[in-house]
Amino acid sequence: MENYTNKIDSVVVEERNKMNTEFDLLEKKMKAGEISEVEMNEQKNIAAIRYEAIINDEIDRQKDEYEEITGKTVRRALFKSNLTKNNNLFRTARGALLDLTFEQPEFDEPEDPKNYLESFGYVAGISMINFTDKKFFNFSKGNELKNSMSGNFSLRYENQLGKTTSPVFYRVGLGWRLETIVPSNDRIFAQDDKNLYLTEFTGNNLKSAWLRTDYIYIPVETIFVLNPKYKDYKGVSYIDNTKKQLRVGVGLYGGTKINDKIHLQYKNDFGNRVYNREAVSKGLNPFIFGGKISIEYFGFNIYVMKDFTPIFNNDALIRNKKGVQIGIDLWALTF
Repeated sequence: MENYTNKIDSVVVEERNKMNTEFDLLEKKMKAGEISEVEMNEQKNIAAIRYEAIINDEIDRQKDEYEEITGKTVRRALFKSNLTKNNNLFRTARGALLDLTFEQPEFDEPEDPKNYLESFGYVAGISMINFTDKKFFNFSKGNELKNSMSGNFSLRYENQLGKTTSPVFYRVGLGWRLETIVPSNDRIFAQDDKNLYLTEFTGNNLKSAWLRTDYIYIPVETIFVLNPKYKDYKGVSYIDNTKKQLRVGVGLYGGTKINDKIHLQYKNDFGNRVYNREAVSKGLNPFIFGGKISIEYFGFNIYVMKDFTPIFNNDALIRNKKGVQIGIDLWALTF
């Protein structure tokens, strides 16, 4: 209110100064004999009416602006708790178990369902890799590779596909995926000029051995809301993304390898820890391509990823070289 009053006072002072300047000019003309006193008074009266209209127009404009700002402030206050609840619910539904978004945006119309139809941010997940041959999963004890771990971090955009009532959404992103692949039975990775293979460790104090791979990849996914709920706003019906949803996703991904290393840690005969790292020259595909299926409910998102083009190629002398990942999205940071 104080800011509004100050603006009005400023307008009145500015226009009054302009009017006084014009009055001074008319008085100088009258003294110089250019106009009569009657003409001077008539022109002063016309000028006063003109400046009064200017001031009134500016006051009306400031009043409309003030009322609009006041209305938005009142709406934000009225819907603040609802906005926070809905927006947190929306972000959790779009994200993961842990929502790291520190500041929620302020919408001019927080009750508008359109505000909650898209999202953009980081998502991080972790998964277990099961290596198999012809089976989809293989948990037998004879596998040459243990069930290993994979992590992924992606910058992801999601929006609705089709009309405002459509239960179909799409996701596209850019991500980083890394694997830590561990051999079974205390074996280690080794390579020669033709092949990548597993072999026995010849020392006595093996600590750990693994293969690390990193990929930059692009995921594309279609999301289907199985229990859509709707909300009408200003005569338009929208799918209400602030409600708890059961969502199923089907997608594809493709990427290129940016790093690979064989890691070996052991203690020598003197008890000193030795750590060897070696780049992989054979046995790995430079690209990956695969499919993904996910099931999501209220921030709990579990997924299965299957590499159609496996991590290992034919130069890898490993039986179970095809990877299937079962994972969960851990945290999300939405902008």
